[in-house]
Amino acid sequence: MFPNLFEATKEYWQQLDEIESRYKQGKLSIEEVDREVETLMKQLGRKRKETLLFLTETFSHWVSSNTELLVTLVLVLTVVYSWMLTMNN
Repeated sequence: MFPNLFEATKEYWQQLDEIESRYKQGKLSIEEVDREVETLMKQLGRKRKETLLFLTETFSHWVSSNTELLVTLVLVLTVVYSWMLTMNN
Protein backbone atom coordinates (compact mmCIF):
# COMPACT_ATOMS: atom_id res chain seq x y z
CA MET A 1 0.00 0.00 0.00
CA PHE A 2 1.29 3.42 -0.96
CA PRO A 3 2.09 5.63 2.05
CA ASN A 4 0.07 8.82 1.76
CA LEU A 5 2.67 11.52 2.34
CA PHE A 6 0.31 14.32 1.33
CA GLU A 7 -2.24 13.30 3.95
CA ALA A 8 0.50 12.91 6.58
CA THR A 9 1.78 16.41 5.82
CA LYS A 10 -1.74 17.83 6.01
CA GLU A 11 -2.27 16.17 9.40
CA TYR A 12 1.12 17.49 10.55
CA TRP A 13 0.12 21.08 9.77
CA GLN A 14 -3.28 20.64 11.42
CA GLN A 15 -1.63 19.31 14.56
CA LEU A 16 0.86 22.20 14.53
CA ASP A 17 -2.04 24.65 14.30
CA GLU A 18 -3.70 22.91 17.24
CA ILE A 19 -0.50 23.12 19.30
CA GLU A 20 -0.14 26.81 18.45
CA SER A 21 -3.74 27.44 19.48
CA ARG A 22 -3.29 25.66 22.82
CA TYR A 23 -0.05 27.59 23.41
CA LYS A 24 -1.74 30.93 22.73
CA GLN A 25 -4.55 29.98 25.13
CA GLY A 26 -1.94 29.27 27.81
CA LYS A 27 -2.72 25.55 27.96
CA LEU A 28 0.84 24.56 26.98
CA SER A 29 4.23 25.79 28.15
CA ILE A 30 6.99 26.41 25.64
CA GLU A 31 8.74 23.22 26.79
CA GLU A 32 5.61 21.18 26.10
CA VAL A 33 5.31 22.82 22.68
CA ASP A 34 8.91 21.88 21.91
CA ARG A 35 8.31 18.25 22.93
CA GLU A 36 5.10 17.94 20.91
CA VAL A 37 6.63 19.57 17.83
CA GLU A 38 9.65 17.27 18.07
CA THR A 39 7.32 14.25 18.22
CA LEU A 40 5.34 15.48 15.22
CA MET A 41 8.54 16.05 13.24
CA LYS A 42 9.73 12.51 14.01
CA GLN A 43 6.38 11.06 12.89
CA LEU A 44 6.46 13.00 9.62
CA GLY A 45 10.10 12.01 9.09
CA ARG A 46 9.16 8.33 9.48
CA LYS A 47 6.35 8.75 6.95
CA ARG A 48 8.76 10.39 4.50
CA LYS A 49 11.24 7.52 4.93
CA GLU A 50 8.44 4.99 4.39
CA THR A 51 7.40 6.77 1.20
CA LEU A 52 10.96 6.96 -0.13
CA LEU A 53 11.55 3.29 0.68
CA PHE A 54 8.30 2.32 -1.03
CA LEU A 55 9.15 4.30 -4.17
CA THR A 56 12.69 2.90 -4.26
CA GLU A 57 11.47 -0.68 -3.86
CA THR A 58 8.76 -0.19 -6.48
CA PHE A 59 11.23 1.26 -8.99
CA SER A 60 13.75 -1.50 -8.29
CA HIS A 61 11.10 -4.17 -8.78
CA TRP A 62 9.91 -2.56 -12.02
CA VAL A 63 13.46 -2.34 -13.41
CA SER A 64 14.25 -5.95 -12.49
CA SER A 65 11.04 -7.23 -14.04
CA ASN A 66 11.46 -5.15 -17.22
CA THR A 67 15.19 -5.49 -17.85
CA GLU A 68 14.76 -6.94 -21.32
CA LEU A 69 12.44 -4.11 -22.31
CA LEU A 70 14.87 -1.49 -21.02
CA VAL A 71 17.85 -3.04 -22.84
CA THR A 72 15.84 -3.19 -26.06
CA LEU A 73 14.74 0.41 -25.66
CA VAL A 74 18.32 1.59 -25.12
CA LEU A 75 19.52 -0.29 -28.18
CA VAL A 76 16.73 1.09 -30.38
CA LEU A 77 17.35 4.63 -29.16
CA THR A 78 21.08 4.24 -29.78
CA VAL A 79 20.47 3.06 -33.34
CA VAL A 80 17.99 5.87 -34.02
CA TYR A 81 20.35 8.47 -32.57
CA SER A 82 23.27 7.12 -34.64
CA TRP A 83 21.11 7.14 -37.76
CA MET A 84 20.08 10.77 -37.11
CA LEU A 85 23.73 11.77 -36.68
CA THR A 86 24.68 10.21 -40.01
CA MET A 87 21.73 11.88 -41.77
CA ASN A 88 22.88 15.34 -40.65
CA ASN A 89 26.38 14.93 -42.10
